[in-house]
Amino acid sequence: MEYYNIAKSLTVAKNDCAAGVMGTSVTLNANANQFVSNESVADANAKADAWLSANVQAYANNMGSCRVTAWRGINPSCVVEPTTELSPFNYMVIRYRWALGAGEDFDTYTGIINSGTALDNKWMGWNHGFNNEIPKDAIAENSYVMWAGDNTQANGVESCLVNFSKITADYPALNTVQVRMAGSWYRKLGTGNIDVEIITYRGGRMEKSGYDMINIDGILVDQKNFSKRVPVQGTNLYKNIESVTNLGYITYIKDSGTGKIVINY
Repeated sequence: MEYYNIAKSLTVAKNDCAAGVMGTSVTLNANANQFVSNESVADANAKADAWLSANVQAYANNMGSCRVTAWRGINPSCVVEPTTELSPFNYMVIRYRWALGAGEDFDTYTGIINSGTALDNKWMGWNHGFNNEIPKDAIAENSYVMWAGDNTQANGVESCLVNFSKITADYPALNTVQVRMAGSWYRKLGTGNIDVEIITYRGGRMEKSGYDMINIDGILVDQKNFSKRVPVQGTNLYKNIESVTNLGYITYIKDSGTGKIVINY
């Protein structure tokens, strides 16, 4: 008997740009039924995963581009970026990316605010005391918010999933859900320049993959990039979000399934 894989995808950033220049993200897809196994569907899926892992970086380097950006301002009280509107979605992945020279060990503070629920002010990131996901030990599909883990390298990505389907289903009285983004450097501060990449999906399911979150069998809706300078570095900043750099806010509107992003400069 023959078994076939389900559709899978893997996203990475182009990584052969010049130092200090960020590569764009590229997704490689393994189509349903692309791989066959005589053993099981799990074995066919494993073949798809292995193929994606072996080929995605070369594909990203060929298909991606090097995006030179101008990082603006450090004063969080001045909003100069206009509100960005998002089309209907139910999952959001927030990626914090940094290139060589920006700094080492970027720490994220991503969480829900102003909901009046037990979800408020529980920041996802290193050593904030709220584990890697809410609720504890939930898989991505059953999490309200999930952090993909602590990337201590001199370049890379840290990611957070916000599962608006789960939030609005379990808290039906919420008409809007607001998310705050913030960050700082732990080991070393260089230029401080990062990219905040916000990706939304409709349908499918979410899974953690390394320092990233991926969507399986859904539709990518929006992919927005914002550049920001984070000039704050220290080893005890995790104790107080007000001591780090405020990056901006995301608001999800339940009735329409749409959202808005405001980046602070």
